[in-house]
Amino acid sequence: MRRRLFILIFAVLTVLTGCARRELEYGNANLNLNLKINLNVRVNGQMTQLPTPEMMRVMFFDPDTYRLVSENYLPATGGRISLPPGRYKFIGYNFDTEATLLRNDRNYYSIEAYTNEISSAMKSSILNAIRYGKSAVAKGETDEDAWDLALKQVQEGAIIYEPDHLFVSHQDVEVLNIAEDQTIEAEAETIIETWKISVRIKNEQYMASARALLTGQIASNFIGLPKEEGKTDTDVTLMFDMNAGSDSAENDIVVGQFNTFGKNPNVHSRLWLTIIIKTVGGETVEWHRDITDEFYMDDAINDQTITIEDEIIIPEPPGGEGGGGGFQPGVDDWEEENIPISI
Repeated sequence: MRRRLFILIFAVLTVLTGCARRELEYGNANLNLNLKINLNVRVNGQMTQLPTPEMMRVMFFDPDTYRLVSENYLPATGGRISLPPGRYKFIGYNFDTEATLLRNDRNYYSIEAYTNEISSAMKSSILNAIRYGKSAVAKGETDEDAWDLALKQVQEGAIIYEPDHLFVSHQDVEVLNIAEDQTIEAEAETIIETWKISVRIKNEQYMASARALLTGQIASNFIGLPKEEGKTDTDVTLMFDMNAGSDSAENDIVVGQFNTFGKNPNVHSRLWLTIIIKTVGGETVEWHRDITDEFYMDDAINDQTITIEDEIIIPEPPGGEGGGGGFQPGVDDWEEENIPISI
């Protein structure tokens, strides 16, 4: 009797512990992801084609929790992937950028494209150059209030590197529970704007290098949202290099082409342009101006080009054109001199 009771209890425990309710599972579906990337950007009123990205990172997120479910790295044209059947939110972007970085990439709505701030040493160097420019106020060469503002913006605000072009695709997709291969079509375009800015310059031959700072730019973009909606409202200063050139009328100019996350129209900030020029004589020339009006002109917006007619004057270095600085030294012409030698 005891033996039968033991067997009965053992059987009941086995049934209770050995069976558990499990969700119905499906195998992964095979997908062909076809990516089309729009490589065209407008620069100086003309469409320019950018290089094709080397690699794309494609990510699928849960539509309810927005958490990352799967990721793959594919060529720019796409490729084959597999996913469990279901609905997803999809993001794809090029994974070959140097300056443009991504953070918080485990959540669809928090994944953010940004660039780093410049180093503290470089920021100190820029501050010193602006202080030097402000000293020209005493000579009556510039406006004191403008330089005070420039100094404040550099001291208190963030200065970032310009971003690389980031081609982004995002959409809702559904993976079906079928045996046949499925195809997902996706298109990507850049979320970065490319602008060109030029300023007239005098004595261009004395310019060794030039660097620009432009305020009123935004710091980043949440790439899960449409381009305009993803723009943050954090004002930063953008740093980029400029070079000597000439315009269509053969005027000497200092010109720079730069990338930006854009100007947020909901933020009422002024756009101040500061240009710091190093001369061949080792001197520093600074130029600072509010360019907000030029930025919002119809021609500028259509062509993404800003043209400043005011002239930056580079002083002639001491000793004339031949007197160079440490990185671009110059020498005067040789003069013949006869010296008698005793033998």
